[in-house]
Amino acid sequence: EQIRVNTICPTFILTDLTKPTFDDPEKRAWIASKIKLPRVGQVEDIMGACLFLASDASALVTGTSLLVDGGWTAG
Repeated sequence: EQIRVNTICPTFILTDLTKPTFDDPEKRAWIASKIKLPRVGQVEDIMGACLFLASDASALVTGTSLLVDGGWTAG
């Protein structure tokens, strides 16, 4: 059987666990300054990447890291 291994690398995602970080204005401003798109991530932002990697559309994709980071690593 063929096993594919990939990873999804998200930016900061607003969840119940990260809410305390986002409630701090200084931390939120620092995070927002690093994300090229003008907002922080939502759980829904990762869904498309998950569906893609779980679907036949990614049948030839393995050993990759899919960045869902709003441009954080774009420089």
